Amino acid sequence: MVLRLAERGHLKPERGDVVLFANTSAEHPGTYDFTAKCTELLEQEYALPVFWYEFCTVEDAVGGVYKRKRTYRLVKPVPIEDDPHGYRSRGEVFEEMLSFQSMLPNPHSRSCTAKLKLHPGHALLAEWFSNSDGPAHEGHRKGNSYLNLEATAQTYLQNGGTASAKDYIKSKRYLQSVPTARPKQFWGDFTEAPVSDSRQTAPPLRRLANSNIDARLAQQTSLFGPAAVQFVTLLGLRADESRRIDRVLMRTFFAEGAGSSNCQVSNQPPGEQPYFPLADDDFTAQDVGNFWAVQDFDLDIPDWAGNCVYCFMKGTESLRDAARDSNADITPNTPSDINWWSQIERRYRREVPARNGNGISKFGFLGVSGPSYAQIAANNAPIRNRYSQGTPACDCTD
Repeated sequence: MVLRLAERGHLKPERGDVVLFANTSAEHPGTYDFTAKCTELLEQEYALPVFWYEFCTVEDAVGGVYKRKRTYRLVKPVPIEDDPHGYRSRGEVFEEMLSFQSMLPNPHSRSCTAKLKLHPGHALLAEWFSNSDGPAHEGHRKGNSYLNLEATAQTYLQNGGTASAKDYIKSKRYLQSVPTARPKQFWGDFTEAPVSDSRQTAPPLRRLANSNIDARLAQQTSLFGPAAVQFVTLLGLRADESRRIDRVLMRTFFAEGAGSSNCQVSNQPPGEQPYFPLADDDFTAQDVGNFWAVQDFDLDIPDWAGNCVYCFMKGTESLRDAARDSNADITPNTPSDINWWSQIERRYRREVPARNGNGISKFGFLGVSGPSYAQIAANNAPIRNRYSQGTPACDCTD
């Protein structure tokens, strides 16, 4: 979609148009190679900035108590093993999200999409629309973590948390291993395309008289609330994905104009206007295949894999087949290896007394007391269960 629009001149960097890629650190290795090639082409041939970003957390004092809060960081389209500002691909971002929320996502709560893609993307756009020179510094500058996990656990239990204090503290340990702050970043350091000084995505900032408050921070554009900025998002859904398009439109219509502080549409900015260029051009999956068949490169991922190889939305039968068929395509101890998912599930699975008082309920990737990834990896999962078939994993992006 982006390449076709750029070739036709519909995307204009001087207008502030920007391409985003959310890295969950759990993508198939082929996704990184493919996206890096697309990034190079878009930036060199069409001068379009392409920003790779990742969910992260920072630590700061809130009401006199040090807490973690979510934000994002820009990363370069090269592995962090080759550049300290590069992207992560060994599940680090995914695990930080799990430690932050102290629970695993599951088919009934697909928090990985919201936390790893939508929310950090909204924060990035708010900075971009503010005409800033880049994301501002976030988090305290003291270097060491000041989280009091015991006190945090007690607050969690007082608020009705069901996990034990021991398990809750265990789930938070990973947060103490990541940086407490995100340093200031500059857009120009994370794209090879020129970042135009003339882009008019937001009105000029007012200078605040007799104040040492940073004017940019005081005037930062908001994607939510009564003064939410309006912007256009182009989504690559095809003509043969009408059900997904309808879902996006319904969510957008529901959120439009929502300015109340009580509004619960936290995943949908009210000013976002989505368009679907591929659907408008009657592009189907076959047309997409034909397009890439004549290009110099393509997405080199097996049909059974997808970007997130072991997404719990696929269902146990597909997960079992992927584990069986992927031996030649995995990178051990990374999200392309089902054993990584099994280890993460054991580390963050919650076990609490069952509501009926009989036994223990285990909350894993496949819901309450569903098959574990360890069972799936060993081909010991029950053949018939409520998660056997699953749903199309990519639906989570809707």
